[in-house]
Amino acid sequence: MNFKTTLTLFAIMFFNWTLIAQDYRYTETLFSSSVITDNVVYGTAPFINDPYDIENNTTVDDLKMDIYLPQGDTNANRPAIIFAHAGGFILGNKNHDDMMAFCDSLSKKGYVTATIDYRQGFNLISNANLHSIRAVYRGFQDGRTAIRYMRANADTFGIDPGKIYFVGSSAGSFIGLHSIYLNDSSEIPAETGVVNYTNLTYPFNHTTPDLGALDIGDNLSYNGEPDAVVSLWGAIQNTDLISPDNDKPVLLVHGEDDLIVPFEIGYPFSYPVLDDVYGSNEINSRLDNLGLTNKDTYFVPGEGHEFYGVINGNWSNGVGGNAYWDIIFDKITNFLWLQHKPIANFDYSNNGLTVNFTDLSVTAISWLWDFGDGTTGTDQSPSHTYAVEGNYDVKLYIENDILSWDEITKTIELKILSLNDNVQLDFSYYPNPANDIINFTFEKTYPLITLKLYNLSGQLIRESEFLNSSQVEFKLNDLPQNVYLMKVEKDNKLFSLKVVKN
Repeated sequence: MNFKTTLTLFAIMFFNWTLIAQDYRYTETLFSSSVITDNVVYGTAPFINDPYDIENNTTVDDLKMDIYLPQGDTNANRPAIIFAHAGGFILGNKNHDDMMAFCDSLSKKGYVTATIDYRQGFNLISNANLHSIRAVYRGFQDGRTAIRYMRANADTFGIDPGKIYFVGSSAGSFIGLHSIYLNDSSEIPAETGVVNYTNLTYPFNHTTPDLGALDIGDNLSYNGEPDAVVSLWGAIQNTDLISPDNDKPVLLVHGEDDLIVPFEIGYPFSYPVLDDVYGSNEINSRLDNLGLTNKDTYFVPGEGHEFYGVINGNWSNGVGGNAYWDIIFDKITNFLWLQHKPIANFDYSNNGLTVNFTDLSVTAISWLWDFGDGTTGTDQSPSHTYAVEGNYDVKLYIENDILSWDEITKTIELKILSLNDNVQLDFSYYPNPANDIINFTFEKTYPLITLKLYNLSGQLIRESEFLNSSQVEFKLNDLPQNVYLMKVEKDNKLFSLKVVKN
């Protein structure tokens, strides 16, 4: 074999290997690093100025995000995940340890990820409820602005605009949860409009500006609602916001002894001046009562706020999360994969050792079959002939248009005898192995007996028909030594036998 031939064969083998590789994208780490674009401006909005007690004291400024892309990824059709940090709408930023770790790790699994800054600031000393409601609403508007930006720039970042998810921690979870449950103008709190209020300090009397609609700013032709939400120790204003049509997928994670954001109903920060909010347990109960099942929960008794190893988003030990970090990361990974994966399924029928597989998968565009005997195939609904009888674990791995995957394994049982269950042989045959002739003796005379001999690749080698016979001979004398499959048909019944030619 010359060098050119060797190179050609290697190229063919490499192409076939890459064509059918099982990547397990979005659940396994495929890329060694991520590429970060810092401070991408995703909108502008009026920021309330420090010390946050005068609502009409604002400055218009840019809203920024950092975007993470998988290094070297050639796929241009990927889901995106937006992360919003903790901080009680008072402090914090997009560079919190947990937000950056999520973005980097999930980007290396194939996602486009982003961590956002959003507007902060409210005064807890005077008119605390007024200021807190408006702070949450500003953050909520910014979260929707970030989602609209991602959809409007889907081509630029290689994003599937119909698969944009939102993950929030603490205050960030208030943003995410309200973005799927506060979705009607009639639900907008009155405090976000024009309100007259009095501060305890000079200057005393003020009027709030109207914060506006659910969506403000740029890209208003795009939908600002995420396609799924992960809430880490979050809450909402009231579970009455959740209506029967609020069926967006949600993963709720919460420590049952949380003193910052209540697991059930209570004051944020355990500060009784603030109105009650409704935590993850109440949200879950409301979803159950409405029969909404597109959800998952991870509630941990005895644990408090941010229990995966951070304090306000920064590692509590300086080097990384605790054991709960891995658990929660895996749950987020699996939950988001379930939102966009295809569904693998197949059926099969067999004729002797030849099996016809029928693909029943949903949204698959590529298929990889492992037939369980050391061979594979990439046809959608292949036919495969096995060499010997036995049990085979057949696995089907599929991918969809965003290269998300699913797989299923079924065990098929192949018997060399009757193709009809519960049909026993009612004839005898000898010898087997045979040299020249196999003799068949039937229990009665049949109008037609058909004998067909196949090789193990399923090719018909020889066929003989016998009329009005009860004893027949089938000749093997000119065939090479091998194992063959013989099919015997009479009286509308079909049998399959393994025949050995000496």
